[in-house]
Amino acid sequence: MGIAAVIIIAALMYFRKLYFPAKTAVPAKKKRPSGGFVNCPVCGTMMLPGENIVTKVFTTTGQVNDQICYIYGCPHCYPVCQRGVKRTCPVCHKSVDQNQYLLARRFNKTKSGTPHVIVNGCGNCNRK
Repeated sequence: MGIAAVIIIAALMYFRKLYFPAKTAVPAKKKRPSGGFVNCPVCGTMMLPGENIVTKVFTTTGQVNDQICYIYGCPHCYPVCQRGVKRTCPVCHKSVDQNQYLLARRFNKTKSGTPHVIVNGCGNCNRK
């Protein structure tokens, strides 16, 4: 009688693993591949991998993780705008001249480890 109970328990444990697999940890969010498709903040055109946005980053003496940067545009809108491309501010939606730029804040220390940029506006709407 004892041997039959052991066999039944072993069979139940075997079928439990077969029908109810162990729960695994939830996979982390997939990172966006570097160099993927990104829209330009100035003109809104989709940039291909390998194209970069022209920026100027200023170092600050206070916080290391917060920097001021100027965003001039992508190869489609800076230094010369391509045909049919309009440079507009994402904050006030006014047109941005060829010699103007967007003001932004760049954060170096984020949870993902990649820099994060927040656009504050153009020279018309963001006067400090």
